[in-house]
Amino acid sequence: MSFSNEGKTADDILEMGERLAKEVRFYIKENCPGEMVQRISFIGHSMGGLICRASFPHLADLSHKFHTFVTLGTPHLGYMYNSSKLFETGMWFL
Repeated sequence: MSFSNEGKTADDILEMGERLAKEVRFYIKENCPGEMVQRISFIGHSMGGLICRASFPHLADLSHKFHTFVTLGTPHLGYMYNSSKLFETGMWFL
């Protein structure tokens, strides 16, 4: 569970990705001495999936340890292709 972006979700996605990458590096440094880390997996929901994806360039040197990347309900293509009437009503209201 990431905590680096709690309460800061109005920031730029790229900034949040950088913060997540720093948090991952800190966690590895504190909890996995040496080469103990064998695999790194990411699971993100909604905007969390976008933040995970934005963190990958900052973790490029660890990419050989990436194992799984799962997103649920993440708008990788934006919101233009959503056909939900509830969603369209919300966008109209905004």
